Amino acid sequence: MTRAHVFSDIRGYGRIVEERGDEGSAKILRAYARIVHAALPKRGVVAEQTADTFYFVFSSVPEAVRTTVAIADGIARYNRTHPDLGLPVSFGIDAGQTIRHGGGHAGAAPVVASRLTRRALPGQVLVSEAVAALLRTTKVPLRDLGVSRLPDGQTMHIYEARAPDGTDGRPGLERFLATVLFTDIVRSTATATGRGERGWKDLFERHHQIVREQLRRFGGMEVDTAGDGFYATIDTPTRAVACVRSIRDRVKREVGVDIRAGIHIGECEVVAGKVGGIAVFVGARIKDLGGAGEILVSQAVKDVMLGSPVEFAERGRTALKGVPGEWLLYRVTDQTPAESDFPLPNR
Repeated sequence: MTRAHVFSDIRGYGRIVEERGDEGSAKILRAYARIVHAALPKRGVVAEQTADTFYFVFSSVPEAVRTTVAIADGIARYNRTHPDLGLPVSFGIDAGQTIRHGGGHAGAAPVVASRLTRRALPGQVLVSEAVAALLRTTKVPLRDLGVSRLPDGQTMHIYEARAPDGTDGRPGLERFLATVLFTDIVRSTATATGRGERGWKDLFERHHQIVREQLRRFGGMEVDTAGDGFYATIDTPTRAVACVRSIRDRVKREVGVDIRAGIHIGECEVVAGKVGGIAVFVGARIKDLGGAGEILVSQAVKDVMLGSPVEFAERGRTALKGVPGEWLLYRVTDQTPAESDFPLPNR
């Protein structure tokens, strides 16, 4: 049976103990426990507490989400009336099958729920894609936060069942640093005309397969695709360059067409469930200026990659459509070492 696994955790509890001592921290834990138990249903839920962490197992996913939101709302009310104490509690929920082992539940779901809790802000209820899928036929509201990186480095599509107190459910303003890369096929219209409908379909499918294989290989995450173009994020500019070079060379060799690419690094935020922001626009505009086989990068990428094996040639200053100011761009040169010299992510 698929069950919902929920974790709740007081953020910075060790610091609270240091500041308030045993008596003060015990008072906070008692208030926390009262709120939790008041919201829990009378039957059908397993509840375990270890210090500042609660772990629940529900047989019903909708009930798990509604109960967790009720706990979060109860804590928010408590925080408003007891600002001197404060309970900075975050929540994570995943759904899946587990087995009983050593008096507990063993499986991926509790692990994912715990990691979501560490990713959540105080007052925020984060749920996994598995939970979201099981709620699609219900009236439980969720907000799509797109693909995010969890504390262990794993990337996952996550959703929000409740925003942190004070945001009124509006999109959060959390910003994060990301490397964005864009690719597309050069002269794709002419290529499609010359190869005919069947030939273009085969080319198109093979191109997409190669791009996705290399994104997986280098630890990239596909964000969007439109026509013959891809938009992805990846953890470092060095891997972005290695990934794009591999895509370019394989597409040329196996499909017989050229691609162009643009890479930028900057602060991003989740917009409409996807990684967005001005950095994303910059990356897309840089790609648009590339020629056949060219990989163009921003000054920011070159600066971050100081000391890497990648070599650049200055492309000059230019305006980017819709982006203020002039931008100094660089081209990745053919003197850059082979992709085998680049470290791949651990799998």
